[in-house]
Amino acid sequence: MKKRIARIIVVAMAFVGLALSAGCTKEEKDILVVAREAGSGTREAFDGMIKNTAGDSLMKTAGGISRDALVETADIQNTTNNVMMKVAGNKNAIGYISLGSLNDTVKAVKVAGIAGSPATVLDGSYTLQRPFVILVRKNAALTPAAADFLKYLRSSSAQDIVGAKLVKQENASQSAYIAPAEPISGAVVIKGSTSVDPCMDLLIADYQKKGGSNVIGITFNKDAQGSAAGITAVKGDTIGNIIGMSSGAVKSADASALDYFSIALDAIAVIVNKDNTLEDITIDQLYKIYTGGIKKFSELA
Repeated sequence: MKKRIARIIVVAMAFVGLALSAGCTKEEKDILVVAREAGSGTREAFDGMIKNTAGDSLMKTAGGISRDALVETADIQNTTNNVMMKVAGNKNAIGYISLGSLNDTVKAVKVAGIAGSPATVLDGSYTLQRPFVILVRKNAALTPAAADFLKYLRSSSAQDIVGAKLVKQENASQSAYIAPAEPISGAVVIKGSTSVDPCMDLLIADYQKKGGSNVIGITFNKDAQGSAAGITAVKGDTIGNIIGMSSGAVKSADASALDYFSIALDAIAVIVNKDNTLEDITIDQLYKIYTGGIKKFSELA
């Protein structure tokens, strides 16, 4: 009889243990806030646009005082791809990337009821948007290779490529790219934004196709380490073969040292894990998440 009672007690304790274990596994974890590194054009644009109801942004107070309000526990990533990998691998993560880089490993959520798309960027209803900017050093004597590729980037031919995923920045002075009459060779160095980088790959491929045998001697050395790195490289270009990429508007402090133009408009997509049920979020809620005011997704209900 005693043995039977002992067995019953053991079984009962086992059930209690399982129940307690199940309760622990169901406990909701804190949101993992994923952000880009300082110097990223995407980070700068996002920080400037994410505001609370009082008008304070992650970057500045409503009174214009500079600050960094990002929660200390944020997971900082230095490339667009790394942000997506982090969010794809963590059910409690939230991050932000270029809409043009979005793939099916993560889920983009609506912002204030609006889904990011070329159409909603163009009509202004999706407010998290910024320019993709091409830059060279002010009054630089560009090498023939860099000058010809820059001519292509300013053309309507380039706009046809960026228009596949981004919002075109067309103007009346643009015309189709015409390949050089004679062969050109040399190295073109492309530096800057990781958000612009995937689009730049498509542009280079189209340029090489359209330029044919007369541009086959041009090599492209691409190094995407963030918008700030691209701007710094262009400002220090003494050869005339560096073309920069920025995923944010050029600051007034840099403008005098650069020649630049917007090649496209892009949306910043807010992304979560594919298993996350979140479908929509407000700007104020994003502010609270990224400053630590909201710690769990259930608080958004």
